[in-house]
Amino acid sequence: RNIVIFGETGSGKSSLINTIAQTQQLAKTSNDTHGCTSTPERYPVEISGKKYILIDTPGLNEGSAGTVPDAEAKELLKNLLRELMSSRSDGIGLLVYCVRSATRPRTFVKAYNKVYSEICHKRVPIILVVEEWRTERDMESWWITNREQCNNHGMH
Repeated sequence: RNIVIFGETGSGKSSLINTIAQTQQLAKTSNDTHGCTSTPERYPVEISGKKYILIDTPGLNEGSAGTVPDAEAKELLKNLLRELMSSRSDGIGLLVYCVRSATRPRTFVKAYNKVYSEICHKRVPIILVVEEWRTERDMESWWITNREQCNNHGMH
């Protein structure tokens, strides 16, 4: 079961993988403004006796001066998803979209629609993981502020 973790640079994708795997050493993390994942990285894990492959991807929206320019990161993600959805692969069990709480919904909805609707044709379950709660009082406040825009785009 492949689980693809994608999102902006600095949104906590690699840290999420380490949390799921219950280790600090699996996926390389960085506190830098530049991402540390330059190509999709596969991490086999076992959870409750079931085997999964967590796939870390280069960060989106890093800009041309980053580790992976945005256009290249998007192309790498698109190619990975198409490869995994092909008949030669085990498919995708879950998409995990990581965003920072400060990211405006209209910004992350664009990538959500591209991945979920255009590339995966709404055939793969997707969840939204919101990281970095420094700018919000709590998760509930963020959801109250952003719920309507998310719901308008089919995100519940």
